[in-house]
Amino acid sequence: MFKPSRIIDAHAMLGQETYLSLGADELLRRMDEAEVDVAVARPMGPGLIVNHREGNDHVLKNAPRIRGLVSVNPWWGKAGLEELARCRDAGAVGLFLDPARQGFFPTEAVADGLYELAAEYQWPVMFRTGAYIYADVLAVAEVARRFPSVDFIAGFGGFADMWFEISDAIGSVPNLHLDASMLWSDGIEEIINRHGVERVLFGSAEPRNRYSVNFRTLDRLDLSPAAQEAVYYGNAARIFRC
Repeated sequence: MFKPSRIIDAHAMLGQETYLSLGADELLRRMDEAEVDVAVARPMGPGLIVNHREGNDHVLKNAPRIRGLVSVNPWWGKAGLEELARCRDAGAVGLFLDPARQGFFPTEAVADGLYELAAEYQWPVMFRTGAYIYADVLAVAEVARRFPSVDFIAGFGGFADMWFEISDAIGSVPNLHLDASMLWSDGIEEIINRHGVERVLFGSAEPRNRYSVNFRTLDRLDLSPAAQEAVYYGNAARIFRC
């Protein structure tokens, strides 16, 4: 197994929902075991859907090794923008949105204020993608086209219903990237070969997936050391500025 000089996990989750549960202490333990330097984590469960301040604080209070990818429901309106301003001051590195759980379409005007704020803050925006209709990767590509100064990330890589759309969606705009945490090696390799290694981010999806699984997935690819450095570290360092 190739060992890059540093590893940034671009997509971990903290909180509790249904069968998933992960706290910061346990994530740090798993990071140490896997030799991961930094994890970019977003809320899950109530902290993602309704209790935004609580969920955001959960991912913000363990810097510098855990960096916060914060979230608000766009239907919160002005209160949501104020919460994001608070999170920016607390060190957040980006915005996470889950249209299927938060009840909006990516292209709806209700979310435009969030994208505009992300552009102002120079934040990337990660969407959970992969389920019709709300998590449509083609809708995310359309948003990326409308906001060309913002880096967008297809969280979970379109898994499970829309993986077959992800490569063409990423190829249609220059500012849409792949979170490789849930995609198999052939799908990741196709995106690298068609669109360049700079479009792919290593992610764990902990606790939904595991570091060991994602390492094995990437080990199956015939990537040069420079390409692996980009996927494991350089691309995330550039996009999240961490």
